[in-house]
Amino acid sequence: MPDQRTAGINYPAAQRHDPIEELFEDVFWVQGSMRMGPGMRINRNMVVLRQGGELTLISPVRLNQEGEAALDTLGKVRHVLRIGPGHSFDDRYYVDRHGAEFWRNENVGTGTEPSPTKALEKGAKLPVKDAELFAFEETKIPEFAILLKREGGLLITCDALQNWLNRSHCSLLARIALPILGIKLGLQVGPIWKKILTPEGGTLLPDFDRLLKLDFDHLIAAHGGLCRGDAKARVREAVARAFNG
Repeated sequence: MPDQRTAGINYPAAQRHDPIEELFEDVFWVQGSMRMGPGMRINRNMVVLRQGGELTLISPVRLNQEGEAALDTLGKVRHVLRIGPGHSFDDRYYVDRHGAEFWRNENVGTGTEPSPTKALEKGAKLPVKDAELFAFEETKIPEFAILLKREGGLLITCDALQNWLNRSHCSLLARIALPILGIKLGLQVGPIWKKILTPEGGTLLPDFDRLLKLDFDHLIAAHGGLCRGDAKARVREAVARAFNG
């Protein structure tokens, strides 16, 4: 039977995705996909943090029925976090289905998207222990990252840093177009993100200089795969390429 909490609402349909996978203890991810236009599909990731029996979703990806059943076995979805403006497709679905608290910056999200019930802003106390919010301060639109202070430090990003290990869940057109758009394989500052969010005449380098003062060994972004180990050194190299040529 359809879920009465979401019946009659035209949410974006679930797209192709992999099963839920555990990265570290109580840290899970799903690699899914998103349709950018006719024939253009790329991957996108959701991170799930579990604390006790409660789940926090970062950059949500709607799952099929089998995926939803697997998610329900992990715990109860209590919080939904939008840390970047480009990943808002499935926020409303999860907020409505689970009655979850919705965290976003008041300057990110318009129209019929959910109003925030929790403010995502510099200094905000996150609902997961050992989790610290990092705010980009130079971007035209608010953007955030999360540092999970476990396992040597796990940095969770949206589009600012991307770790493209392969072209999984990318259509043929996307596989051709991504390199042309500057999105290569490897860990990188998102080139399209950088272009769109950099103020005219400004630079985002000070934000990345602050970010590199954090302690982290691993990174998982909204695109690509897990960078397990040596992530900070690789981010430093990516920042140098992006801002120093």
